[in-house]
Amino acid sequence: MVSESPSSPGFRTGDLLALSPAERRVLQWLMRQGSASAREVAERFEMPEEEAGIRLDALEKQGFVVTETAAGPTSYRPEFGRSRPARKPPSGIWGKLEGS
Repeated sequence: MVSESPSSPGFRTGDLLALSPAERRVLQWLMRQGSASAREVAERFEMPEEEAGIRLDALEKQGFVVTETAAGPTSYRPEFGRSRPARKPPSGIWGKLEGS
């Protein structure tokens, strides 16, 4: 299951270990493709389109993918998380840099 930290939506590579081998293969393929529809996933993994849709919906519910519904069929793309929390620059950094 994806980390539930509000500052880091999406998943980290270690989260892939929680997936079934079939879900992991689909997600890894999506990571290389960028995004794909259920039909494209079904064709790639030689499974019925309905089964591909069920797998993609499960990945979406777990936070691994997000849907994009532009004109045409729904596509799914991986939702990557940050590897570490964003850091703020030291206070007064801009003033020090301008004084250089």
